Amino acid sequence: MFSLVIPTHNRAAILKRSLSHVLKLDGINECEVIVVNDGSTDETAAVLEEFRRTAPQILRVFSISNGGPARARNRGVEAAQHERILFVDDDVFPRAGMLQSHWRLLDSGYTGSQGILLWHPEIQITPLIRYIDSRGSQFDFAGVKDDSQLDFAHVYTANFAILRSAVLRAGGFDETFFSKQFAFSAFEDTILGYKLILDGARLALNREAIADHLHDMTEDGYLHREYRVGYAIGLLRQKYPELAKSLGLEGKDFLAAAQIHLLESMNAAIALRKLFGYSLSMRLRNREAFYRGFLEFKQQDSSARNVETQ
Repeated sequence: MFSLVIPTHNRAAILKRSLSHVLKLDGINECEVIVVNDGSTDETAAVLEEFRRTAPQILRVFSISNGGPARARNRGVEAAQHERILFVDDDVFPRAGMLQSHWRLLDSGYTGSQGILLWHPEIQITPLIRYIDSRGSQFDFAGVKDDSQLDFAHVYTANFAILRSAVLRAGGFDETFFSKQFAFSAFEDTILGYKLILDGARLALNREAIADHLHDMTEDGYLHREYRVGYAIGLLRQKYPELAKSLGLEGKDFLAAAQIHLLESMNAAIALRKLFGYSLSMRLRNREAFYRGFLEFKQQDSSARNVETQ
């Protein structure tokens, strides 16, 4: 059926749980599961060796130096033996029938089938989780206007089935959006979706292909992520200006330093944060973190350009 491609880095415990789950799926014996170990330094290699011994006919393991999820997925696509690829993250738990749902949509003539991702039942729905859902900053399925014509902004390769030939024609994932400085990667899914659609791919949202995402969030972790997203948007605008324009990101540098100064003052005032309520308060903290990351990219890029001209 599919070549499942799973990138992983230093998450041995959750990988062990997710692989145990994946290998019990109905239809998995007709698939191959390709796990790409992206330079892990924890017990990931031992976990993968254990599974490889118990399911040698299904599981294939590749180890590479740490280069981010885009590079790991590209390695998996390169090694895949089937035309139909299913990208799944190492913290995603497919529900029963997910493989078959993706298969049916691809069989109807679509190039790509975007599955739904929901919070795993073990995730406590906190005010932060509700805020993230209201913003669509994790998975914005509520923002999809037409399930039969999925746009590139709603491609999430944590649960995404696609024809291998289409990925190869699009040039695969852009590996340059992985930052070793921040140990973070962003927008490689969006960029792939953008290139797929430019190539004429037909993508659809498949509401029957459901998986649960076991990735808890803390406020500090979320704000740090938004800082790194701000940094990545600077690079996105530089490398893919038309894509950034389509996402409404062309004016993000307007008075960035001044906004940071104002937001810092507002966010430091505890009384104001209580007055604003959780959602607005988190939005202001989110915005400050984002602009700090964006300004960091602008400053580093300016310094690099100055060095080049000297």
